[in-house]
Amino acid sequence: MGISDFYMSVGLKRNISHFANMVKIAKSDKIITEEELELLVKISKKYNISDDKFKEIFKNPDKFPTIAYLECEERIERLYDLIKMVNADHQTADEEVAILRRITTGLAFPVKNVDAIVDKAIDIELSKCDLEHFKKEIWKVNQL
Repeated sequence: MGISDFYMSVGLKRNISHFANMVKIAKSDKIITEEELELLVKISKKYNISDDKFKEIFKNPDKFPTIAYLECEERIERLYDLIKMVNADHQTADEEVAILRRITTGLAFPVKNVDAIVDKAIDIELSKCDLEHFKKEIWKVNQL
């Protein structure tokens, strides 16, 4: 861990963790499509990931652990980004879903609900769903 990593804010650490999770999903099927790369660039800008940090994370995303969130709403927002990455290439690979389940557990969703949450997130047609609708649907499943 470098000295700059030690002084990083919690928010930036969470953003880096989230971005690394997105990279893990994108790389899980061994092919990074143009759509996935575009989404990674968009997310890196959204979360103020520098070009150097982008390259570092892209090279070895497993170096960055998943950071849990205290607020359910934050967890669902991160899940929304993650499911967009799963759907970016218009194919849902088994490898992507397996990693998504592990990340969803790491985000601190209740373990008993993880499978139902991931299944519901995959079933929601994101092209017809905004973040607020996604939150409502996942919130319902999470309450089971």
